[in-house]
Amino acid sequence: MRRGGRLPGDQAEVVFSDILIEQLEDLGAPERIDVLAETVRLCEVPAGKHPLHAPFPGWNTLDVLGGAHRVVYKASVTSGVGLIEALCLGPRRDSEIYDMAVGIANSGLLTDDEVTQLWEALGLLDVAVASVGLEGWDYRPAPAPEGLRRAAVAAGLLDDETASLLAKDEVEAAMADGWGAAGPDPMRALRAALKRARGSGDFDERKILEARLEDRCGAIMPRAKAACVRRAGHPGPHRRG
Repeated sequence: MRRGGRLPGDQAEVVFSDILIEQLEDLGAPERIDVLAETVRLCEVPAGKHPLHAPFPGWNTLDVLGGAHRVVYKASVTSGVGLIEALCLGPRRDSEIYDMAVGIANSGLLTDDEVTQLWEALGLLDVAVASVGLEGWDYRPAPAPEGLRRAAVAAGLLDDETASLLAKDEVEAAMADGWGAAGPDPMRALRAALKRARGSGDFDERKILEARLEDRCGAIMPRAKAACVRRAGHPGPHRRG
């Protein structure tokens, strides 16, 4: 990606190598967030700082952690969909990051079995999506099993339409925490489900449910080979279900 270049819609599938995930696990929480947030921003400004040469044509570096470290990554477009592949993290001094990248290149670059999508990485690294400038609620998850939805409706915790918009873990949260002193409490159940959706107690229930009724992005991600389930026109990283 050349300087000044853009990815389609400022969107991309973002994946990390297993090596980079391990490196991030060794960092403190603030440092992890810094690296992840800067990587997310590549969706808007993918050109980076320092293009690499052989054996890395098309790869670039991103300054992180106050400029003391760099991430080696590649930004590209496949079938009209952006892709950001983050390879490794290392110090800028003495070209150490480049030696590390060459060593990885010699062992094979980022096979499909050796990459983790951004959203999965956030869970592995225990980083809240909001910490890296993302919204966790603007996607439509796979619906809960029909039997579970019917049970929640029959119990008086959810209505049919709302239950159809919730994932399995969200309906389970409603069924676990949706009870008051007098029995089923639909408002309490809804808040429990949507707290699970957002991962926080600070949210607008109507906004989450309305977003799930919107058209989906649908971009087919090059690595995941799956359609993006975020709302149409979303900012930044694509997400699979």
